[in-house]
Amino acid sequence: MSSSFFQERAFDWNELQPQLAVTEQPIHPLNFWALQPNAKNALALFLRNPNRPLMVLKADDQAEYAALLMSLIRQIQPKERTIFGVNYLVEQGDSFSFPHIEIEPAQSLADNFAASGEVLSALYCDQFQLFGNVKMHPRSQDIQLTPGLIHRANGGVLILSAATLLAQFDLWQRLKYILQSRRFDWHSSHPFKALPCEIPSYPLETKVIVLGNRTELATLGELEEDLYSFADYAEIESYLSVADVNEQENWAGFVREVAQELRLSLDFSAFNKLYQLLVRESESRFLISASPAKLKNMLLNAATLGQKNRLIADDFEQVFQQQTAQYGFLKEQTYADILNEQVYVATEGEIVGQINGLSVIEYPGTPVAFGEPSRISCIVQFGDGEVVDVERKNELAGNLHSKGMMIAQACLSNILDLPSQLPFSASLVFEQSYGEIDGDSASLAIFCVLVSALADLPLPQHIAITGAIDQFGLVHAVGGVNDKIEGFFSICQRRGLTGKQGVIIPATTIQQLSLSDEVVEAVKHGEFFIFPVEDIYQTCELIFQRDLLEEEGFYDESKTPIARLIQHRIESRSEPPKKGLLDFFRF
Repeated sequence: MSSSFFQERAFDWNELQPQLAVTEQPIHPLNFWALQPNAKNALALFLRNPNRPLMVLKADDQAEYAALLMSLIRQIQPKERTIFGVNYLVEQGDSFSFPHIEIEPAQSLADNFAASGEVLSALYCDQFQLFGNVKMHPRSQDIQLTPGLIHRANGGVLILSAATLLAQFDLWQRLKYILQSRRFDWHSSHPFKALPCEIPSYPLETKVIVLGNRTELATLGELEEDLYSFADYAEIESYLSVADVNEQENWAGFVREVAQELRLSLDFSAFNKLYQLLVRESESRFLISASPAKLKNMLLNAATLGQKNRLIADDFEQVFQQQTAQYGFLKEQTYADILNEQVYVATEGEIVGQINGLSVIEYPGTPVAFGEPSRISCIVQFGDGEVVDVERKNELAGNLHSKGMMIAQACLSNILDLPSQLPFSASLVFEQSYGEIDGDSASLAIFCVLVSALADLPLPQHIAITGAIDQFGLVHAVGGVNDKIEGFFSICQRRGLTGKQGVIIPATTIQQLSLSDEVVEAVKHGEFFIFPVEDIYQTCELIFQRDLLEEEGFYDESKTPIARLIQHRIESRSEPPKKGLLDFFRF
């Protein structure tokens, strides 16, 4: 295959990294809540509604968002300081009488259970911090009542964590009763010990916001089936849309706001590099992380590494390279095994029934995720139609992998118009794979290696492939495409780029692409290629240099369609065998 053939079908290097459409107009700072209108409006409605004491708010960075919530609530809440709560008057007992406690409305903030509508946050607390405590002196037996967060937030808002309520579910049961009854009743903290005396209850008007990620809120909803019958729900969106110019300008304004808080400034090129790095994390050019904590960390890392307050694109690139090296030990060991041929992955030549798939490797206990080529092989023998998935047989593959395998088999039968029971048996293996694999992103590679073995056509080893297919042969998007491409590129680069190496990916993954500068430069100079495909027909034309199905009209005898080659082999094997014992073992 010539270099011009590759260039005609490959992505242009300009398409491999996203670019902001924002021009170099002045970027005005924009606060976080301007990018979260749904959550902001829901919160304002919740605070104005006197009949809704509880809001469940989906939030991932709870510590960061709790502080932002407190600031927003203080802006929305009335400024006047109204006194809420009561004053407990304790008449201590003696050896002849019990203590006696009376209650009166709070007159000033100096009263023991007075509150001024504060906004409080406690992402971790126990029952005494939340509901207060009845303390008794060990010698004098004097009683002291201590207010908790629920009392101090009377007339205001209390922000709690769903994780705390799940870890101490009895807190939730009592909190639920308080919010629904709007009264606070004292209870003994000891299950077998009563309060030392009667303590009057009193009305409580505290609004509570429970923060949690989606998993925590799902668990809370399972334990409390009626949760959303008395609680409002809203989400702090994890990702921001940057699909158009206005949204990109808003995001850039938010970046500038955060940078100013950190006393940093950004060159215009830095915004684009920051956008590219965030696309790598979100795997979408239209959605990027909304996390202020993540953004602050990226800005501070760039400022610290560059030792300056004016940041440019190279500062963020240096942080990316430094973190790649910092997290790279396991990746380098994996690549070393391939380069030293402890794990065999061919990147040159052609082999029948063998293809390089692309996978993403994750190690538990580390933030490491990187791409690695996986050698997939197939041996075909004509038989009862069974396609043996060796990984699944040995319980090394998950259900999604098995689904992809069955789809590839069904797709091949449908397109080639074969009988319901395929007239061949095949054995498919992910060679030298010793851990569990899952996902359907190898189904396109499985289809191609099946076709290769059936048609006795060699597959180029300098091309790696990823993609999920359906039963009609359409190729669909997969995840981790940046890591997958860079993993195969790294192996090829270290062995020496030949100008023929590349990867085949689904055309729909173009919106996920945000490749490293190193890969982009190689593509720019024609040393590496990235091929988009929409279906199996384009894929077969690309890797086999011939059509999958026979089209009407004449065709070049040297380019016999793949379907005809397979059909000829099936027909030749369907005749009664007239071979010797040694020929029996040949395919």
